[in-house]
Amino acid sequence: MAPKPLSSAESRAAAASAWRVAVWGIAIYAAGRIAALLLQSMSLPAAVAQALIAEWGVGRLGVAWSDPTQPLPTGGAIARRAGMGAVVGVVAAVIVVGFLATTRAVILERTEPALGMIIVALVTAGLYAMRDELLLHGLVVRALVTVESPVLKVLACGLTSAAAAYGEVGATAPSAVVAQGLLGIVFGSLWVRDRGAWPAWGAHTAWLFATSALMQGGIFEARVASTSWGGADAGPLGGTAAVIALAPLAAGALAGSIRPRV
Repeated sequence: MAPKPLSSAESRAAAASAWRVAVWGIAIYAAGRIAALLLQSMSLPAAVAQALIAEWGVGRLGVAWSDPTQPLPTGGAIARRAGMGAVVGVVAAVIVVGFLATTRAVILERTEPALGMIIVALVTAGLYAMRDELLLHGLVVRALVTVESPVLKVLACGLTSAAAAYGEVGATAPSAVVAQGLLGIVFGSLWVRDRGAWPAWGAHTAWLFATSALMQGGIFEARVASTSWGGADAGPLGGTAAVIALAPLAAGALAGSIRPRV
C-alpha cells in the first residue's frame, strides 16, 4: 500500500527538521575537523576525539545505531549485524586491492607486521569508521527520513562522502573524490537496508583495516604507479583504477538497496 502523503504542514515541518539536522551536522563536522587539527601530531587521540564528538553530536539529532522503531537489540544481534558488515568490507577490500595489483596500478611488497601496529590500526580504523558513518551517512539518513526512495538516500550518502573527500584532497585528485563517493554509496546502502549503523560501521572498519593491511604496511606495502591510472601522489585509491574497481560494487549496493528488507 502506498504511504499516505504528508500534509502541507507536515511537509514544512519535515523540511525544517531536515535543515536543522543538516546545519547542526555541518557544525559537528567542523568541530571534529578542529579537534583533528589540534591533535594532528597524535593520531590515536585525534581519532578518539573525533569519534566522541561525532557520537555526542549526532545522538542529539536523533541518529541511532539501531532502528528506533524496533526492540533494543541484544549483544549477539549487534555482533551479527556488525560482522555481516565486516564481511562486506573485507570482500570489497580484497576485490579492489586485487584489481589494483593485477592491473599494475600498485605493486605490493611484503612487509613484516608488528602485533602492536596491527592492534592500533584496527582500533584507529574503528574510530574513523565511527566518525564517518555517523557524520557522513547517519545524518543524511536522518535528514531524509521522510524521503521514500532508498536510492536517493544512498546517492546522498555518496554525495556527502565525495564532498568530505573533496575537502581533504582538493580538486587536484578528482578520481579520489569519485572513489570516496562510490564507497559512500556502498556504506550508505547498508544504513538504508538495516536502518541503523552497525553493518555500515562494521563494513567501514573492515575496509579501512583491510586496505591498510594490504597496502599500507600491515602485510604489504603498495608502491603506487605514477600515472593517472595508479593515482600517483593521491595514493592507491586516488587513481582511475580505483574508480573502475569500486564502480560495480557501488552499482550492486544501489541495486541491493531497493530490494525488500527481510
